[in-house]
Amino acid sequence: MRKHRIAGLVAALLALLALTLSSPRSAQEEPPMADRGPLAGGVTDVPRNDNDIHLQELARFAVDEHNKKAICEVSMFYGKNALLGFEKLVKAKTQVVAGTMYYLTVEVKDGETKKLYEAKVWEKPWENFKELQEFKPVEESASA
Repeated sequence: MRKHRIAGLVAALLALLALTLSSPRSAQEEPPMADRGPLAGGVTDVPRNDNDIHLQELARFAVDEHNKKAICEVSMFYGKNALLGFEKLVKAKTQVVAGTMYYLTVEVKDGETKKLYEAKVWEKPWENFKELQEFKPVEESASA
């Protein structure tokens, strides 16, 4: 009795599979990949907007978090501060993950020199969660 039920289920599944595979699709039903818009989970450029307060805050957060880590590491080994000063947000990209991953290119002031850094900030606003994942000079990431 049980063998007949399993055989019936398998036959039904095979029939559904055959129908799915044999149904003709017209070219108009599904646009090509390039025309579908942003890929879910893909990295998307954020249009430049110097007035985007949230992105500015995230960029400042990234520099501040880097400085906190640098103070601990540098003062422990060398006894001096190596703080970077936030200048401006140059470029931003986003990626939807469990929250949003922000890829920020930030201009900072290191002493009298201006430098570019790439920061990766993960944010989940509904949990009041924000974390700096990476902070590295642009030259370092370009050669990698």
